[in-house]
Amino acid sequence: LYFLFAIAIPILIHLFNFRKYKTIYFSSIRFLKEIKEDKRKRSNLKNLLILLSRILAISCLVLAFAKPYIPLNISNKTTSNVFIYVDNSFSMDAESENGRLLATAKEKARSISKAYPSETNFWLISNDFLSQHSKSTNANAIGNNIDAITTSAHSKTLNQIVNRQAILSTKSCHLYIISDMQNSGLQVAGLSKLDSNTTLFLVPLTANRNSNISIDSCWINSPVFSNEQEVTIYTIISNQSKVALKEQAVFLEINGNQKSQQYINLKGEESKTISFTFLADNSAIQKGVIKINDHPITFDNNCYFTLKNTKKVNIFCINNSSNNTAITTLFGNDTVLFNFKNNYIKNIDYTALNQQDFILINEAEQFSSGLINSLNKFNKNGGSIAIFPPNNIDLITYNSSLKQLGISTLSEIKANNTSIDKINRNHPIYKHVFDGKLDEINFPAVKKYHQIITQNNSNSIALLTQENKAVFLESFLKGKGLIYLFNSPLNSKYNNFSKHALFVPTLLNMATSAVRVESIYNTIRPEDYFSSSQVNNNTAIVHLKNDKIDIIPTQKTHLGKQVFYTHNQVSENGIYTVEVDDKMIDAIAYNYTTSESKSETLTISELKDWKSSIDLDNIHIISGNTKSLIATINDSQKAKELWKIALIFSLLFFATEILLIKLIKS
Repeated sequence: LYFLFAIAIPILIHLFNFRKYKTIYFSSIRFLKEIKEDKRKRSNLKNLLILLSRILAISCLVLAFAKPYIPLNISNKTTSNVFIYVDNSFSMDAESENGRLLATAKEKARSISKAYPSETNFWLISNDFLSQHSKSTNANAIGNNIDAITTSAHSKTLNQIVNRQAILSTKSCHLYIISDMQNSGLQVAGLSKLDSNTTLFLVPLTANRNSNISIDSCWINSPVFSNEQEVTIYTIISNQSKVALKEQAVFLEINGNQKSQQYINLKGEESKTISFTFLADNSAIQKGVIKINDHPITFDNNCYFTLKNTKKVNIFCINNSSNNTAITTLFGNDTVLFNFKNNYIKNIDYTALNQQDFILINEAEQFSSGLINSLNKFNKNGGSIAIFPPNNIDLITYNSSLKQLGISTLSEIKANNTSIDKINRNHPIYKHVFDGKLDEINFPAVKKYHQIITQNNSNSIALLTQENKAVFLESFLKGKGLIYLFNSPLNSKYNNFSKHALFVPTLLNMATSAVRVESIYNTIRPEDYFSSSQVNNNTAIVHLKNDKIDIIPTQKTHLGKQVFYTHNQVSENGIYTVEVDDKMIDAIAYNYTTSESKSETLTISELKDWKSSIDLDNIHIISGNTKSLIATINDSQKAKELWKIALIFSLLFFATEILLIKLIKS
């Protein structure tokens, strides 16, 4: 703008007439004087117009080089920090009009990086939250990082992405979200807050309506497996589209050999449970996979599993004076799964306790010091204990024994007709027992009970709770094992629990969980861990391996079990071997989560409705092709530029000057 001083040049020319006069002699100047008076006003007007044209032409030319602009709004302020999130979850394998969604997302990400000035700092975010993406890069480097993105088993919510951006940089920035806007993955509606320094751009991608079939899960009915018997494995196959499918082939492979094949028909959005029955071979571990052939979404086409020979559960019931019929019937009749033995409090074989997996203490009125020491040792080594209080109870003596076991104590007996109305379905004991809601379940009735007095520092979890908030069944984590405490005996005068349908899964799951029966497969998730009953040495270095990776997991105790955390290093489904000292001792199956098998995405109109509902000015939705994306970026970076308009006006004023000189005669 300092060059505006150049307008002094035409002003000086106007004030000082540098034209040289030529003397012409006339015999009479009477007529010349008349012409001079007539033309003077016209000449002055012409000179003023020429002067004004020159001043305006020079002013507009200077403004053109100054590059003036008008900001669109406050939120579209320029920035030198740009974050680009590329959704690389499995749903991005779907096809669109322009090809695979992930390829389209990578193309848009590269276009964004090229639309900003070369000095811009770029960060790349994917669902893996890789450490190498924690530092800013230039446009060339981020282009290489974008090219290296592949599909991932993980997915991140919009909240998690925004929080990661806030951790990496607190300065003013632009954050681009390139995704198919899956409800199950991105969860756009869950955005809780957005910093005023962050301008969020949502770039939704739309896939074609692709048909997809998924294998949702697989399981066996028995918690104990033996290869001496036929095995029936169940699986759920779902049609995620609205188009009916016929003669879909489903295959079962065991140890690399195809064992069975079925053809099923599925209506639109229908799920079916099918079963395969096979005779296991003599291998200690059966490595299996259920397979279908389905394109273009293929991540949910395989369901891997492992079946391992499980020893029988050793159960020891310590009774006061008589056996409990319900307990004896439940465990004593099933010799395939359990080795059950009744014993009395007066003649306990303490050496036999260490050989058990699950100990029930049924209405024992007192605990000897030898029994308490044996139980604490048994619990420390991973055994589980269930305690039913007696009819006639000496609270002082009994509570003293409970304290020595490190669990809660009991209050005086209370006579109050109530019922159980809350089940902790998140606990492993009940996690897979119920299907659907429990609104119409007939809960067990309780007539008399002891209030469980939970210690503030106890590591306890309420499993069954009564209507009056009294805890009916509580579990305690002790060492590597668990202790279960009931608030009343298995007696019809106290409750009808032993005659209720809830009694069977409760006691069975307590017993089977005591032998560390592992799930037949694990699901790949951020907080992933696996367990193995074959690892007996806590100091041994355990390796989880397949053909591509070798992981040394971290050993921890979780709910009384020794578990191994993989720290997000398992990223591909399949069967991994567990090795100690280069010897395979176990195998773990991993499957992808099927949360993205059903494509439920937010449309453009739904995104706009959501934006209107949260009332944030720093959120923008960019729909359309790459050109519209780049145009929006240019607007957000440079706003409305005026230099072209200024240059056009400068040329117009120069042209006006020429016309004034040529056409208007002085």
